Amino acid sequence: MSEDGQLLLAYARQGDVRSLSALVERNAKWLKGFLRGLTPSDADAEDAFQDTWMRVIRSCGSYRGGSVRAYLATIARSVVIDRFRRTGRPTVSIDVKDESGAAAVDALASESPSPGAAFEKTVTAEDVRRAIRALPSGQREVVLMRIEGEIPFKEIAKTLGIPLGTALTWMHAATDRLKRVFAKEG
Repeated sequence: MSEDGQLLLAYARQGDVRSLSALVERNAKWLKGFLRGLTPSDADAEDAFQDTWMRVIRSCGSYRGGSVRAYLATIARSVVIDRFRRTGRPTVSIDVKDESGAAAVDALASESPSPGAAFEKTVTAEDVRRAIRALPSGQREVVLMRIEGEIPFKEIAKTLGIPLGTALTWMHAATDRLKRVFAKEG
């Protein structure tokens, strides 16, 4: 069993808070990145991150082994879906502005050259985040699970309840779409 699995079980069986703390620390970066890609803002992602860990605390007794990252991604995904059902907001909108005031639509290529087209544009992490947020939900989830969580495609398919071939197809379609977006931007 993985070290993360051992930490989760130590908390579930013995209430070892240090194990839970270590588990949170070891998984915070990728899980926050995963949630940033599923939510329209960093604030929503932070709220979902907290809700995810609260749900893990309540339900960790149901963990039966396997990939802890897939387990966490499943819970995080459910948290996001539940939050948006309660608020009535879509999981992503290309018009939603993030904290910097930029919208996902800004990451989409324009047919006409911009005034700054003479200057070479560098792609920032926020540009990539916006482009990923603009992907269809299934493709976005596969990309985020694979890139942020480094979850194997077999586990991604199981987590999303789709065939392995579909997970692979969605990843391929998403990478093609992202390549086109950034190729048009220069």
